[in-house]
Amino acid sequence: MLPSMQRSASGQGVAYDFGDPTPQQNGSSSQTPQFYSRQPGGSGSWDRSAEVSGNMAGAPVSGNMGGAPSLRARNISATLLGEGDADEPPILEELGINFQHIYAKTLSVLWPRRAKLDQAVINDSDFAGPIMFCLTLGLLLLFKGKVHFGYIYGVFTFGWLGLWAVLNLMSPKGIDIYRTASVMGYCLLPIVLLAALSIPLDLTGTAGLVLVPTAVLWCANAAALFFVVVLEADDRRWLLAYPVVLFYTCFALITIF
Repeated sequence: MLPSMQRSASGQGVAYDFGDPTPQQNGSSSQTPQFYSRQPGGSGSWDRSAEVSGNMAGAPVSGNMGGAPSLRARNISATLLGEGDADEPPILEELGINFQHIYAKTLSVLWPRRAKLDQAVINDSDFAGPIMFCLTLGLLLLFKGKVHFGYIYGVFTFGWLGLWAVLNLMSPKGIDIYRTASVMGYCLLPIVLLAALSIPLDLTGTAGLVLVPTAVLWCANAAALFFVVVLEADDRRWLLAYPVVLFYTCFALITIF
């Protein structure tokens, strides 16, 4: 707020008033503090007519800074692995990615044995492993000048849906579509190894006659074992293996030609 300024009729100095619009003379008593007044002589000098005093310190500011929650330095690994707050789950867990289950299921594919299968690992229908194996298969074929990412995606999708329908028709217990895709994707690992061997070796010759059937049967045996455990159909294991063999044969043909 700007001070109001008015010169009195008697020629006295000008009084500055903050807040009250009524002009005040220098000689009158006023509660409004006056700061400066010009002398009547017109000497041009300024004289202090009043002192402004006050407690500029005000009320002391106090507070308990220790009550604020402590901040923890966060990085990407702490966020992904859940090393932050105790009540905050890791992002990988929220996304359904469990590295222990991925490792255990990969070992089960490489060495398929009924006694070593964990029911919790089999029931974990994650897509991290299948996506990784499909991308690895496409990259290995890319080293041979074959851009087959679309073929891999198309064959896997149609085979996955068809095999899921067949498995539900063969067993009254049934299996969900996500777990079917997870098992089929993990059991693609021997085909990925076959694609890696196809870079230094020519699979259209004698080596292919041995390696290709071995990889297909390896995939089919592991996938059939997984499906038998899920569907509880031990007496139909080889019957379940028949459509699985056809599925992985398509990927073997993609790898060879």
